[in-house]
Amino acid sequence: MRTILISNDDGIKSKGIWELKRFFEKDYKVFIVAPDRERSAAGHSISLHNPIQLQEIEIESVYAIDGTPVDAIHMAFLGLIPKPVDLVITGINNGLNLGSDVFYSGTVSAAFQAVAHGIPAVAVSIDNSDGDIHYETAVYYTGKIVKKLIDGGIANKVILNINVPNIPVDDVKGIEITKLGSRDYNDVLVEREGPDEKKYYSIEGELSGDILEKDTDVKAVHEQKVSITPLHWDVTAHHYITELRNRGFHTLT
Repeated sequence: MRTILISNDDGIKSKGIWELKRFFEKDYKVFIVAPDRERSAAGHSISLHNPIQLQEIEIESVYAIDGTPVDAIHMAFLGLIPKPVDLVITGINNGLNLGSDVFYSGTVSAAFQAVAHGIPAVAVSIDNSDGDIHYETAVYYTGKIVKKLIDGGIANKVILNINVPNIPVDDVKGIEITKLGSRDYNDVLVEREGPDEKKYYSIEGELSGDILEKDTDVKAVHEQKVSITPLHWDVTAHHYITELRNRGFHTLT
C-alpha cells in the first residue's frame, strides 16, 4: 500500500486536513504531522532554538507539534513516521495561495520541505472569501491529481501548487496549468501602546485586488477553474548568470 503524509499550516483542528485523511485512507496508508494551532504565513521558518513538544492524536498515525509547518515535515522524515513515504500533501489551506503568497505560505513551504527530503509534494488551497467552504471540491480534485502523480511520477524538486475555487464540484470549469500571477495588498504598520506603556507594532492590511493576467493562477481561479502551478526548489535566476558575467561581476577584487 502506498503511503501519504499530510500536513498544513492551519493546525491539527482544521477541517481541511481531516477531509483529506478521510478521503485518502480508503486507498493509502495515511499519516498526519501538523502544527497544534494555526501557523499561517510561517513561511519556511524552523524552530532551531526551541524544543518542540509532540502530541499523539491517533496512535502511531496522527501527531500535533507546537512548531512550524516545516518543523512538522522535518520531524516526520527524521524518524517520527516510518519510511518510505510516496507523497506529501499539504492543506487543504483555508484561503488561496496565489502569486507572491507562495513566499509566505506555510502550506507551500511545508511542501517544499518535502521535496528537500526527496519526496514529491502538492500544496492545496481553497478560496475562503464566500460563505461556507466547499472542501469536497478541493478533495475531489486533489484525489484526481494525486492518482495521476503516483501513477506517472513528478519531476525532482518540483511541487504542484493547487488552488481551488470555492464552488461545488459540478460548477468547476476545468483545470488550468498556470504560472504565478500577481496580487495587490494594502499593508500598513499599526502602532499600539501596551499596558506597560511600551510601543508595539503589527503589520495589517487586506487584499486590494488581483491582476488578471493570461495563463496565471490568479486568473484561472477567477474563472472558476482549478489552477495547478509547478514550482521549483531552485530559485536561481539562471537567465541572469550570463548577464552578471558579461558585466564583470566575477572579476571584482
